[in-house]
Amino acid sequence: MSAFLFTACDGLLDTTPKQSIDANDALTNAENVKSVLIGAYDALGDDDLYGGWFLMIPDFLAATDDEFTFSGTFFGPRQIRLKEQQYDNGQSSDTWIASYDAINIANSALEGLDLLEGSERDRVEGEAKLIRGMIYFDLVRLYADPYEAGATNSQAGVPLVLTPTTTIDESSNVSRSSVEDVYAQVMSDLNDAKSLLSDVNPVRSYYGNSMVASAVLSRVYLQMEDYDNARIEADRVISSGNYSLTTTYADAFNNVENSTEDIFSMQVSAQDGANSMFTFYSADSRGDIDISQAHLDSYEAGDDRLDLFYNDPSDGVLRSGKWNDGVNGNVQQIRLAEMYLTRAEANFREGVPYVGADPIDDLNMVRDRVSLPTYTLPTEFDLNDILQERKFELMFEGQLLHDIKRTQGTVGARSYDDPKLVLPIPRREIDANPNLCQNASYTGPSC
Repeated sequence: MSAFLFTACDGLLDTTPKQSIDANDALTNAENVKSVLIGAYDALGDDDLYGGWFLMIPDFLAATDDEFTFSGTFFGPRQIRLKEQQYDNGQSSDTWIASYDAINIANSALEGLDLLEGSERDRVEGEAKLIRGMIYFDLVRLYADPYEAGATNSQAGVPLVLTPTTTIDESSNVSRSSVEDVYAQVMSDLNDAKSLLSDVNPVRSYYGNSMVASAVLSRVYLQMEDYDNARIEADRVISSGNYSLTTTYADAFNNVENSTEDIFSMQVSAQDGANSMFTFYSADSRGDIDISQAHLDSYEAGDDRLDLFYNDPSDGVLRSGKWNDGVNGNVQQIRLAEMYLTRAEANFREGVPYVGADPIDDLNMVRDRVSLPTYTLPTEFDLNDILQERKFELMFEGQLLHDIKRTQGTVGARSYDDPKLVLPIPRREIDANPNLCQNASYTGPSC
């Protein structure tokens, strides 16, 4: 690729990548390599990635007026919420650039593995591959047509860059790999991370570990409709005993420290970290995401999840209270409740012998916590009930669009494969890299 390392405000003639490094300066000893890995985590938590927009973009694309509207003044997010984004959309460009910045740092850490030995080498390799696999999974889901189970998936995915970019030349003009190849790379990275990492990170408890890799793999397999492997990975996380549901639903959010339910969260403090979820959701900040009454009306009566919604004291507009701590509140990426719902759905689809638990038991774990009546017979619920439970449990956490696409649902009148439910390849990338093609409905060379 040619331009993916520029900062959002750099000109196209600026040929110094934001995260380019001189290997002779940066990767001279083991401590340097471990410092680069820390830099990859810092990049991962950028507000345009897992500090916010990797969660908000899919929710914006999935939203209709029956879910929420965007009342803010930022043009890029407004376009995305209305499904009117253009090929020069600023938010789409910023998230793309930040993604490849973080990938480049992870690649740099992997380049220095020979400076490490033993368990430290395994740990750094595993964490760097976990970071890279996570980012590529979200990139291909947002910037490419959806994966279709049983198909060849030869449609254009995203460029795969697996070595550090230190200079910009013709070799930097990487073409888009197929969706199939991107998924294969994601699974390779995540399976390597799963095998290389311990179940609890020995350096920092909130860094990646083997269970995080399994949790992300459960998402990948679910997206691929590989339900057997999805339930196996989800069960591995649940059965580890390392995590437990918080006592109440509200306890799972706005936490300074990871809760018992958090499998992976981006860490936020007054000194470091980004929480764009707070910026756009909370009445204590911009409060640009206005929840509709129709959304609240779709919950069952007595659902404790309704208690997290509140009226903005300044204008009376409904807000979600999941993201109200902007100073110290971590940004949850994967919670244990999702694993229960994944295992329930995958077991329901695959049938007996069930892995780990009966679907009714997993579904009731989630329902009981929010004070909803539990099911007593398997005949009392069907697949739609499981999917509906998943929607309400994970709402405003970035999963809705991906669930709509994998189940071939709709967003209003739009089908799951509508071209406006896919982000454009940024204009600056198309202009700078002659080997890139553009997604349908956007200006640029077609694929």
